[in-house]
Amino acid sequence: MSKPTDPPDQRAAEIHDQIAALGPCLPGTLSSRMLRCGNPNCRCRDTQTDQRHGPYLYWTRKISGKTASKLLSTEQAERYRPWLANDKRLHQLVRELEALTIQAAQHAEGWGEK
Repeated sequence: MSKPTDPPDQRAAEIHDQIAALGPCLPGTLSSRMLRCGNPNCRCRDTQTDQRHGPYLYWTRKISGKTASKLLSTEQAERYRPWLANDKRLHQLVRELEALTIQAAQHAEGWGEK
């Protein structure tokens, strides 16, 4: 069994601390879209000038395997941007923790060693 001062154990402890310090995590992405409306006489229908409406900000995520989007105001998008970044960082940290755990299991069981 490894000691708590071993580098992989130290890194795992650092990862746990970073996860605990993250704050709110909002899954999904923030995107900006320029759209055409339904009015056939609107300027946005002129393909020569491409004067679509927007930009509109959307929070997009998966719910039960289906894509769901929510229109956000500029203020909402700015408020949630750090939460989205926290979620991305959370997943990076979890993947790193999983890799450390796989290495520990391989070392403990002698898997992959010749």
